[in-house]
Amino acid sequence: METRDPVIGKHILDSLSIGMYNHPLMLIREYVQNSTDAIDEVIKDRIITSDKAEIDIRIDGLRKCLTISDNGSGVSYGKAWNILHDIGNSKKKYEESRGFRGIGRLGGLGYCKILRFKTKAFKDDNFSSSTWDCEKLRSLIKDDNDLDTQEILKGVVDFRCQKYEGDLDDHFFEVKMFDLHSSRDILFNVPLVKAYLSEIAPVPFNYKGFRFVEKVEHEIRKRVPNYQTYSIYVNGEKIYKPYIDAIYLRGDKKDRIQDIDFIELSNGVGPLAFGWIARTGLLGTIAPFSHMDGLRVRKDNILIGNKDLLSEFYRETRFNNYLVGEIHTIDTKLIPNSRRDDFEDNQQRDELYDSFIKSIGLPFSKRIRNISLERSKQRAIDNDKETINCAKRICQMGYFSEYQRKKIVQGLRDIIKRNRLESEAADLLEEVNKAPHYLDKTGKLMRKRKKRELGFILDVIYKKATNKKDAEKTIMEILDNLHISGYIR
Repeated sequence: METRDPVIGKHILDSLSIGMYNHPLMLIREYVQNSTDAIDEVIKDRIITSDKAEIDIRIDGLRKCLTISDNGSGVSYGKAWNILHDIGNSKKKYEESRGFRGIGRLGGLGYCKILRFKTKAFKDDNFSSSTWDCEKLRSLIKDDNDLDTQEILKGVVDFRCQKYEGDLDDHFFEVKMFDLHSSRDILFNVPLVKAYLSEIAPVPFNYKGFRFVEKVEHEIRKRVPNYQTYSIYVNGEKIYKPYIDAIYLRGDKKDRIQDIDFIELSNGVGPLAFGWIARTGLLGTIAPFSHMDGLRVRKDNILIGNKDLLSEFYRETRFNNYLVGEIHTIDTKLIPNSRRDDFEDNQQRDELYDSFIKSIGLPFSKRIRNISLERSKQRAIDNDKETINCAKRICQMGYFSEYQRKKIVQGLRDIIKRNRLESEAADLLEEVNKAPHYLDKTGKLMRKRKKRELGFILDVIYKKATNKKDAEKTIMEILDNLHISGYIR
């Protein structure tokens, strides 16, 4: 039996780069995640304080370049070769760090021609740089050759250690991607990148628009270990979470955050997660452009999955988009999977989702349905009243459109069937059936052709209008002007 050491094939590099991070914005998340871990280290070592720590993202669409830098711990030149080129060999612990698999830095390989890492540790007199020829890397992966991963890396990586001319107290890590490319130039879309980071990154709340910041942060910091926020800048602008007091709903409606409720998810033994939910009127699904729709799950204050991660745990998936808030994990055994689109499949994950269903999914599903039912009933009552009022106007002035008259007749018949306002509706139904056209009452001196043409125009206006009350108002303005002009006499 012939045996040999296992071969790590070249295609693993493809799988761990563009194959792992199949959306361009995910690579920014990976580099930001690594930056936060580096910042935690340098703060822990008391080299800087948290208020001095920064992550700076520079997007240069003209030069097709993206730079992500931080003033975290950096990497000492003695360890730089191994740390920058080992794959899946991270010494970080999942209980303590956000990135711990040692593959996140590969995210940029599939989206640029040249990827460069530059780093320096505190008090080092040298800095290190590692430049990857991504175009050559992709070519070698696709070519018909027998190269393994280690051989390919030797052929595409240029590593240098050089004398640092700046202040020895400097410490940093910089990722720079040259000749960047992505579908629809997503990575050059500065507003989109800002919005994405405001949702996924561990950035602070904005005091200006969200009056519950202190209340929320006080409770989260008290209950959630390792909860931190970081100063992240995109082209010089600081990024904040998107939460504000005003809530924009689909269909140009608005709601407002009235207060904040807190909830703990538990397995009966200990807490799994702790979260906050905005107290609102639950008036409808929240508009996606607000970036506030849905309860979002966060691990170490970084988003897991997307806003729809919890949607399947309601009676209807759309109910999650009625809510605003965050669920922060506490149990360290809730471990994000490699893509961070969910947690690893284990007992704690099942317990978290079971607790969510019992504490949030089912109760809010019931509440939303009841509120929706009450709104539907009130809308029906309001519609009936408007039908009655419209019928009265027809009896007084005549109808503007044959289509209008037929709709009102049908509406009155429906009211009678529902046994609501039936006596008033029955009386009006008889009068509406006898009512003349408005033009027959006011346009007696108009020629038949003019009357017919104007009637056709009024029919079209009424049919096309989504709001019939507004249609009547528009028609009346038109008719008033025609009266003034002498068109109708």
